[in-house]
Amino acid sequence: MYDPYSPSGWDIEGHGSVNVEDLFFDDNQLVWLCLDEITLEPITGDPMETRLEPVFWLSSKDLTHTLELTESELIPYLGG
Repeated sequence: MYDPYSPSGWDIEGHGSVNVEDLFFDDNQLVWLCLDEITLEPITGDPMETRLEPVFWLSSKDLTHTLELTESELIPYLGG
């Protein structure tokens, strides 16, 4: 079933698209990370907030490294 708050892909203006199951290399940790999920979360902590932003959930295959990134934090992982 389609969940509008958990899209399978996201277009990042000027940087292309990312999709669940895409792989990214973390140069700091020297590990490959898989995009496990994209969720839409309120921009502020206010439960009445209506504006949402994407949050990208990544993890290594062995689950020793996990990241929760905003769109601007994910951009460096997209390369060129």
